[in-house]
Amino acid sequence: MCQAHALAAQNHTPGILPPLPPTQENPYRFWEIEHFYRCPIIGMCLTPAEQRQLLKKCGVDLKGKSPYDIHELLVAGAESENRLSRKIERLLQRKYAHRTASLAALPEEKLLEQWQTAFQGGDYCGEFWAAARRRDLSIDARRQIFGAIHMAMHASAEQTAHAAFRLNGLQNKVNEQEEKFKALALDRRSLRKENEALRHTLAEQQQRLRVSEGQAGERPALAYEAPDAQMLERENQRMTIMIEAQAGKLRIKERKMISLVEEVARLTGELEAQRQAEEMLRRETQETLRAFVEMNRCDSNCPSFNLCRKRVLIVGGIARMEALYRQLIETSGGVFEYHDGYMNGGARQLENSLKRSDLVLCPINCNSHAACAMVKNLGKKHNKPVHMLASFSLSTVSQIIRTCGAGQAAAN
Repeated sequence: MCQAHALAAQNHTPGILPPLPPTQENPYRFWEIEHFYRCPIIGMCLTPAEQRQLLKKCGVDLKGKSPYDIHELLVAGAESENRLSRKIERLLQRKYAHRTASLAALPEEKLLEQWQTAFQGGDYCGEFWAAARRRDLSIDARRQIFGAIHMAMHASAEQTAHAAFRLNGLQNKVNEQEEKFKALALDRRSLRKENEALRHTLAEQQQRLRVSEGQAGERPALAYEAPDAQMLERENQRMTIMIEAQAGKLRIKERKMISLVEEVARLTGELEAQRQAEEMLRRETQETLRAFVEMNRCDSNCPSFNLCRKRVLIVGGIARMEALYRQLIETSGGVFEYHDGYMNGGARQLENSLKRSDLVLCPINCNSHAACAMVKNLGKKHNKPVHMLASFSLSTVSQIIRTCGAGQAAAN
């Protein structure tokens, strides 16, 4: 991040760009766009290869840098006009010129219709870039566009939960295959020892047979010696068959071990890919949350300003999102408290938490019927405002907080 700010300070003189079409009257420059737009523009409108190339042209050493590190450098470098931010703008202008030219002069309503069509089709980067540069768009239009992207990030957060579940399953499979591999390796070592013992016994039997045949050739064969030679020959054949059988079993075990090694390698690769995907989604969710909180930051003129220092209790939801809930509420000036919604031995703790709270939120899609009923009853008992939410998402929680804050301001 320090490297990005140092880069932003270099060559801080206005760049010369090609003249804009007459339909684009004084659009935002890239570094003038709202900060909560710059992050998704860089992440969605520039490919990873383009992002790396931009930093290389500015002399940034990318050795050991992860995709997130590269994204962070670009976002930090876009905070002001500098060599990097001008290069980003020129690349975006060249890349989406054929689409932005027709959108620059559209009325707001038509632009939003075009945006909705493109967003639903999944190819909306040109429309996003064009809308972000428009100075004449209303706050509602900008919030609508950011909201669509924000909710798409929530879908990514849900995918993260599924990815974590799959990640856990893959880890269990890897552990199971490794245990099978260890057991097979022990079995193979045992077979090899047994095979060596059989070979040693066979060699002894063959040696005895040769000695017996040599003694029979030195002196006249006696009647009682023939059965002994035949017995050694039969024993020799039996040992040979056993060795061949053991060798066959050993080959089968070795083929199984090779198959297990390949399966473990495949599962390990898939596991690592899932880990990387989960980490990337987690970071993207954190970045979107930060932008969303900044976008909704209030002051004394905001109707939801009365949330300040109010204690907000969330019951249930996704346990892994507790830190995100906390960040959203505490950044908005509230005091956060959380209960996982499990009733086994937790009813008294829930009641104590509810009695201390000024506002209670309970997502019904992530709680049992018993937990929802308990929250409602305790809310009535202690005269606390309880809101049953249809979703556990951050946007739903933020919306109900703003609604409650506006209602409280009107009452005052």
